[in-house]
Amino acid sequence: MVKSENSTEILSEEKSGLTAVEKQTEVSRKKGTIWEAVLKADQETLERLLHENPNIINARGPVGECPIHMLFLYGSETHLNMAQYLIKRFPQIIVQIYNKPVSVHVYLYQFKFYHIL
Repeated sequence: MVKSENSTEILSEEKSGLTAVEKQTEVSRKKGTIWEAVLKADQETLERLLHENPNIINARGPVGECPIHMLFLYGSETHLNMAQYLIKRFPQIIVQIYNKPVSVHVYLYQFKFYHIL
């Protein structure tokens, strides 16, 4: 599993007594992160961050969420367009679930399954 880009800060927040949802909110407001780009539906910043480090697509927030989860959660048209962009660019993210890293074997199995249909 890829650690969140701000996992050190998250660990220090765990000692602060914040709930998981409060931590999630705090993380989404940190400047210059994929979480901020997702929250603000900032496609340009999202693309720049992914160009700099494509692995952040697998970042995990305080409650196990990935960027794709949050895009669907926010659910505006812009957020959903960004989700569509991410799925086209990183199709493996369609199998990401909370608190679980994606297995390449699961992805390949599902990819073959969907192409048989």
